[in-house]
Amino acid sequence: MSYKGSHITKEIKIIISLLVVGFLLFLFIKNFNEQKECYKKGILMDTFVEIRVWGKDGDKAVSDCWEKLEHLADILDRFNKKSEIYKINSNSGKWVKVSKDTIDVIEKAIYYSRLTDGYFDPTIAPILELWGFYDKDYKVPEEAVLRKELKRVDYKKIQIKDSMVFVPKGMEIDLGGIAKGYILDRLLSLLGKYKIRGALLNIGGQIGVYGRPKEDNKWEIRIRDPRRLDDYIGSVYINEGSVATSGDYERYFVKNGVRYCHLINPKTGYPQEEIMSVSVISKEAVEADALSTAFFVMGDKAMSYWQKFADLGVIIVFKDRKIWYSPNIYFVKK
Repeated sequence: MSYKGSHITKEIKIIISLLVVGFLLFLFIKNFNEQKECYKKGILMDTFVEIRVWGKDGDKAVSDCWEKLEHLADILDRFNKKSEIYKINSNSGKWVKVSKDTIDVIEKAIYYSRLTDGYFDPTIAPILELWGFYDKDYKVPEEAVLRKELKRVDYKKIQIKDSMVFVPKGMEIDLGGIAKGYILDRLLSLLGKYKIRGALLNIGGQIGVYGRPKEDNKWEIRIRDPRRLDDYIGSVYINEGSVATSGDYERYFVKNGVRYCHLINPKTGYPQEEIMSVSVISKEAVEADALSTAFFVMGDKAMSYWQKFADLGVIIVFKDRKIWYSPNIYFVKK
């Protein structure tokens, strides 16, 4: 009896050992899959793009996101002669049939134009062209010429009917202040199909996050120093959504000691001179993108204007390097 009992005890010990080994192996594989990083970077829409995904389905997620990214970039880039925005602009004065994505992003552009009282306006293209921000033949326009060209800037004149878009003769659309955010939202939505722990997407400096980071419950997003571009002013910590920054340091020129950037006030035709950068934190990347542009061009009005948006976070760096940020965000100065 004692021998038989000893034999059963040994079998039980072996079974328990196998179960423990199996469980540890399961944990190892699970942890390996969660920590596996897939990464891709490149240049699209004349800007740097990178996608980082952690998890079992990372390879597939990166591949599908990149395919979607290329498709949306192709149709929304106004400089691409095969894009739908180029088609609309080159056929101003006519109705143009476009895809659902193009309709969606133009409708969102009109929505944020209304919401910001026209401080965001997707028809700003003629003014950007006048300043030389398209062909890099930079110049400060004469005020009379600016006043004339401002008559071609009015988002209210864009018409949409089903899958058709119309802009009056001589008007053009530029989605540079909203397209990155729209694309990010589409990609973040796409990631929900895959078994992944988390993802970090960067389109031209606008960040979108999904899931959770490796070692914490929040993602740390550093806010660039607008004068020392290899440095940062502090970090904002978020669980989801996007951080978009509009600043006077990406596309600009200096004339007679004055810095002129491409973020033009649609009401005046001039860049504002009060702040260096505005960062907006939102659950929706498209909102962060459009409102960072609008808040930048409106200057210090943004400090009070942000209160119209309940969940919005804002960080403003002024020309004297003072930093203001809304009290509803977790921001840590460097």
